[in-house]
Amino acid sequence: MTNDAAKAPYQSPLRARLKEQTSLIILEAVGSVIRDADLAAVSIAEVARVAEVTEQTVYRHYRTRDELIRAFIKWHLERAVGGPEIQLPRTIDELLAWLEGRYRAWEQDGQIVSETYLSAIGRELRKPLYDLGYQNLNRMLSNEHPELSDAMRNYVASAMLTLMSTENFVFLRYNLGYDAHAVHGSVVNAINAIRRGLEPDLPADYI
Repeated sequence: MTNDAAKAPYQSPLRARLKEQTSLIILEAVGSVIRDADLAAVSIAEVARVAEVTEQTVYRHYRTRDELIRAFIKWHLERAVGGPEIQLPRTIDELLAWLEGRYRAWEQDGQIVSETYLSAIGRELRKPLYDLGYQNLNRMLSNEHPELSDAMRNYVASAMLTLMSTENFVFLRYNLGYDAHAVHGSVVNAINAIRRGLEPDLPADYI
């Protein structure tokens, strides 16, 4: 045994589990505050009150309000999309079917989605997910419509991604009164209309 190993502090598994559980309680309290009010209502003091812990306990896990909000949005996003083990749809039809469940989940947690996903931190944290979605759509279009030029495939992928986005969901829900079923129907029909328009005889440089 080396001297470094002999001096290494003991890491208690129980303490680690308790810390993780407390962190989860705090994050769930953030969600409760947002559902009952809005993102502006989230403060260390209010979250501590809802979580029934001291403010010092919250600060031990999250040093600032921004850090707490960032952790909450990241946690909520990972739960919503399946975390790092997410299985990406292989075809556009599979993707459109998968979206129905996503929209239902967003409808059930509409306050959190509109308040946090569209915030500056939310947009930052969602960008890698949109990048992944864009790449996956490009791959699907390459397989299903090999006749498309690279430029056209990029334009179509970006249009489809926009239709499926959180921003479009929130717009349709709050401005047109659509529920999750109506949003899904709107997006599916719009994307299928785009697919029907992808004719092989279009010029390669068509925009």
